[in-house]
Amino acid sequence: MQKTLKLGITLGIASLSAALFAQATVTVYSKNPAPGDLFTNSDTTNQGYDFTRPNWRYNNTRGSGQVGIRNNYPRNGNGSVYFHTPSGSGKADIEYFVDPVNAGGNFIPNPFNPNSAMGTLQQLSHLSYEWYRDSSSTVNSWLHPVLRLGILRVNSDNSVATGYLTFERAYNQGTNPVPTNQWVADDIFVSNYKLWATASLGFGDPNDNINNVLKTISEWVNAANAANATLYVISVNAGVGSGWNGQFTGAVDNIRFGFNGQYTTYNFEVVPEPASLIALSSGMMSLLALRRRRRA
Repeated sequence: MQKTLKLGITLGIASLSAALFAQATVTVYSKNPAPGDLFTNSDTTNQGYDFTRPNWRYNNTRGSGQVGIRNNYPRNGNGSVYFHTPSGSGKADIEYFVDPVNAGGNFIPNPFNPNSAMGTLQQLSHLSYEWYRDSSSTVNSWLHPVLRLGILRVNSDNSVATGYLTFERAYNQGTNPVPTNQWVADDIFVSNYKLWATASLGFGDPNDNINNVLKTISEWVNAANAANATLYVISVNAGVGSGWNGQFTGAVDNIRFGFNGQYTTYNFEVVPEPASLIALSSGMMSLLALRRRRRA
């Protein structure tokens, strides 16, 4: 994203509402019926896909990585977000934006919409998800689908930078094997987990010394304040890959985030077959007819 475009996202940012989310669960359906969606991109350049559901996009997919809401690993219903990477060059994400726009095939927050930021990092009060690693995965045993915050850094001189804060268990619980063939819940606030920052945010390079850019959310807020900067959340992302040598298969579900005590949980499901919808509709009509007869 060019600097001039990034600046547009900061316009009017002080007018952001502090209550963007209700305490609710929202079901996000696949575009296709069972087994669901499967987006892939064999190229080395990140590509995304609009599966016609508000806010969420399959994104940052390359190296034959695969992502889609499918029924491979159902969690609360018939689906979850499925991931597969065949090699270390593979990558695939699903990402939430307030107002996503297509930028060369991948998706970014609309830089001309001042409300593309959801709130400040200081206002963030909820961040959690559930993830699954299939035991067939051959990547390092501590790897699992990660959770990221897309961040816009605005400095006191109005210069800006964008990047991610990323949660991985390996930087919180050590390089221990993670559970396989079961769903695992991680709550970043409850566990006071640390997230590492990409070099593009300007706090340091994780490849040089990751401990310099590994902090809890409250510590990141303090670090930004010390640098006379404000960090805004512009996306929420879950994904796999990028340098994960070997193949990985797994899933995520029930991504929850919110600000100032209010939050939304996003549950991912496969859209019902048309026949199932007809049966459901018929069932509802039968119940209504029965209710009318009882009243008569």
